[in-house]
Amino acid sequence: MRIKQVPAGARADDSAACVRSSLPSSRPWATALLTSAIVIGGIAPAMALPQDFWSDDVFYEPAPPPRPVLHRRHKAPRAKVKETVAPARKPQRPLIVAVSIRNQSLKVYDANGLFAEAPVSTGMAGHATPLGIFSVIQKNKWHRSNIYSGAPMPYMQRLTWSGIAMHAGALPGYPASHGCIRMPTHFATQIWNWTRMGARVVVTSGEVSPVAFSHPLLITQKPAPPADTVPSADARPATPAALINAAIDSARGTDAAATAIAIDLKDLRPSLTPHSGDATEPTTTGLAAGDKPTKVADASATLAQTTAPATLTDGATATPGSDAAPEAVATPPAPKRTGPIAVFISGKDGRLYARQNFEPLFDVPITIAPSDRPLGTHVFTAQRDGDKADTFRWSAMSMPVEARAKTVSHHAAKRRQDIGAIDTEPAPTADSATEALDRLTIPAETMTRLAEALTSGSSIIVSDQALDRSETGQGTDFIVPLR
Repeated sequence: MRIKQVPAGARADDSAACVRSSLPSSRPWATALLTSAIVIGGIAPAMALPQDFWSDDVFYEPAPPPRPVLHRRHKAPRAKVKETVAPARKPQRPLIVAVSIRNQSLKVYDANGLFAEAPVSTGMAGHATPLGIFSVIQKNKWHRSNIYSGAPMPYMQRLTWSGIAMHAGALPGYPASHGCIRMPTHFATQIWNWTRMGARVVVTSGEVSPVAFSHPLLITQKPAPPADTVPSADARPATPAALINAAIDSARGTDAAATAIAIDLKDLRPSLTPHSGDATEPTTTGLAAGDKPTKVADASATLAQTTAPATLTDGATATPGSDAAPEAVATPPAPKRTGPIAVFISGKDGRLYARQNFEPLFDVPITIAPSDRPLGTHVFTAQRDGDKADTFRWSAMSMPVEARAKTVSHHAAKRRQDIGAIDTEPAPTADSATEALDRLTIPAETMTRLAEALTSGSSIIVSDQALDRSETGQGTDFIVPLR
């Protein structure tokens, strides 16, 4: 058998063909054996290594799909409110701070109108800043939160004891706080120095501003205090002789108008004075040094016994010669409070509440004329009219009525929620500020008490809400929530 030599580099298929052609056709078994040897010899080495190492075929395995990138959704930043540079002058009180949730802005109004403005960051979803009427009830320059792990709240001005305040903080351009009102640090330091305890703060969804207002029910002229009795020029001071005459009349039990006993000191003779052999110093009587010694000392003693009440051990007083039982000394009146007063008129309670220095002053029932419309919520603030201390003018702020979710059945609400629909009731039309005051009838004595206590910064709030619905309590002014 001759085997044809295969040149180097020739393919295995060509060598196999040459071998087959050289074999005699009479031996088919030899052909099969040779073919099997070639096949087995070519496959055996391939089994020792990975198949793709010897194969010319390229296998492509599809790559796994990329993981979706979840982008954190942020609300689009609102139009930034530029901070208004406050003028060099100090604000003229009283101040009113108005916060707009929709515009993320804060405006400060003084007696002359808009004074300053700055951007803010209010409560985020789940920690919304409450809407309503508040006032500054505490100030702390270096305060730390007692709710959120001691988070710093510099230049804090508290609005409620439940954790709502104004303070310096970060402003990302959208609501991001836990309910507080964050302000730029520079502006927070300024408004810290402008405000005083009790400064009015109003938080609304839109924007509201105080406007000049007048109404017959709002007092513009403070009543003058009663003039003290001034002695006339002709009235002369009581002389010692007159006091002695009064003492003698009282001792004798006679009527001074019927029996006049004129005693002239110069007519008293020295012979009336008890004589003593030893020279003694004259008794001090309060008379001039040139007067002669008289019995003034005895008369003064009689005057003291007649006019001066005796003090008892238990604090009671008794007059000599009287059989009346001793009366206890009247306790001194409480010191009169000072500072602006705050008045809250509740349409639901039908009462007028007055507070001063965050403490209840008095409350009385009032009459409210019925109507098919609610009173609404209005704030009236008094401020001194120019340089006149007893003349006032007023400003008014009417709070917007917020639409509320419509009350429907559970199944209907679930079905509407599945499709993303929200039903709201139309906001009722409330009375204007003038119409609300026209419906009130306040007793005259109450108006007199309010007029006597009226000062610049005093306020009157008229609302349909009840007092117990708010957070008004010890150490607070009237808090009126709007939602």
